Amino acid sequence: MDNEFINVTAQILKTKPALLNENSTTGTVPEWDSLSHWLLIAGLEAYYGTEFSMQEATQFRCLGDIYNTIVRKLS
Repeated sequence: MDNEFINVTAQILKTKPALLNENSTTGTVPEWDSLSHWLLIAGLEAYYGTEFSMQEATQFRCLGDIYNTIVRKLS
């Protein structure tokens, strides 16, 4: 994962970038709850100019899943 993704994600979740990595989940990031999940999805869609399907958005298990999906969509 690149620093840009980490920084954008940290800003949306209102947490420190140093606390995030590809294995970060709702269980390891206290600020990442059910509401902030949808804010994260919307914020990343707007930032990267892409859209996630409902299936994708509900199946993400960690930041690595989200990042890899964005990379795939932008390729």
